[in-house]
Amino acid sequence: ARLQPARETSGDFYDFIPLSNGNRGIVIADVTDKGMGAAMFMALSSTLIRTYALQYPTLPAFAMGIVNDRILSDTRGSMFVTAFFGVLEPHTGRLRYVNAGHPPPLMVSSTKGKPVDQLRVTGMALGMVERTTWQQKVVKFSPGDVLLLYTDGITEAENLDGDIFGEDRLFDVLLPRRSCSAEELQNSVFEEINGFTGSQATIDDIAVMVVCRKK
Repeated sequence: ARLQPARETSGDFYDFIPLSNGNRGIVIADVTDKGMGAAMFMALSSTLIRTYALQYPTLPAFAMGIVNDRILSDTRGSMFVTAFFGVLEPHTGRLRYVNAGHPPPLMVSSTKGKPVDQLRVTGMALGMVERTTWQQKVVKFSPGDVLLLYTDGITEAENLDGDIFGEDRLFDVLLPRRSCSAEELQNSVFEEINGFTGSQATIDDIAVMVVCRKK
């Protein structure tokens, strides 16, 4: 995982959370604002997600519901955060997840006919509406599969001509490198983004996480 903030503070965050039975919580999120206020909101959100992920290690949708209500009780809806939270079982390859308004992570399969699956939104962003719910979904990591998680600083990055990087360019980075290591793939994404934007100032934080299951 890697974070490239646009300013001295960041509203993007990621986390790997050790859970019971050897499972791992995977979190990537983006506060919809910039500056010190977003950084403080990020700190609150990341703490709450980790706290309730540990309390409910097999129920990501339920944990998200509690996080949402706690955020609203503390902030009164002044900000919100998009977030993806998954519980990975390394021994089975099963990933149970919820996507709260976040850009869909990309699952590249080594065995399925469809080259890329998008883990799409299963509910609204955190901190918008009280007592809302999220649908919980499941995907399976087969040996050789790759999962790329990112924030919208990637797809919305602009070059000097005003073009945006977009999802198609991200697919073009990902697909030829599906057999690379997680670190190599992550580095390739940042190289492509920085090459695309050139001298254009970065206006949004960028976070990238890559999870690979070895063959």
